[in-house]
Amino acid sequence: MRFEIIRTLRNIKYLVFLIAVPVAFYLLWGRQSGTQDGVQVAALALVAMAVYAATGGALMAAGGGVADDRAQGWLRQLKVTPLGDAQWFAGRIVLGVLMVLPGVAGVSVAALTAGHVHLAAGRWAALIALLLAGSLPFGLLGLFLGLTLRGKTAQLGIVVVFFALTVLGGVIGAGPLPGVWERIRELTPSYGLVQGGNAVIAGHAPTLAQAGVLAAWTVLAGAAVLLRWRRSSGA
Repeated sequence: MRFEIIRTLRNIKYLVFLIAVPVAFYLLWGRQSGTQDGVQVAALALVAMAVYAATGGALMAAGGGVADDRAQGWLRQLKVTPLGDAQWFAGRIVLGVLMVLPGVAGVSVAALTAGHVHLAAGRWAALIALLLAGSLPFGLLGLFLGLTLRGKTAQLGIVVVFFALTVLGGVIGAGPLPGVWERIRELTPSYGLVQGGNAVIAGHAPTLAQAGVLAAWTVLAGAAVLLRWRRSSGA
């Protein structure tokens, strides 16, 4: 686990796209004054950029290393070691969740210092807890992509899925989408996480619909990962 954390933190793409970029976006657009639906605009920007960092961190950390390990044949070696499937699976998921923290911390510091976001300690704690729990389906999705695609193709696939979910889910560009696309947006885990985060900072619990979307994606992505792992030859 320590090796995987260090390897991820040394990844320049991770440091730039999932820590520097959301912090920079917040500094550009998150320091607006005023409120929206009774909530600081700066606080809403905090949620959006924290979700950006959390979803990308989980996708890349959980899936990127697996693609590299497959290309190097390391997964074949794992299958003949005492490390069980459940232990390997749990380790990858824990890694994905842990790698959410640096980007979320960076955006939070920017919101506190530059955005002057004032939230009660309980709301800060609830938001962080939601982001950690809500990153689980993204970590599983990244793991599935890492087990399915190879090398640079896997990295590209993770990036494409990440940006598709951030745009479609309203993390970036939160305006309404035309026609059926708005309904599709409501079914994405990124939208559920953003709306759940907005509810938390407003002092409410996420709705059952938001929690249900995240839970459904977690179950489906987890099942896909387990099926792919069991069918994989590790090649």
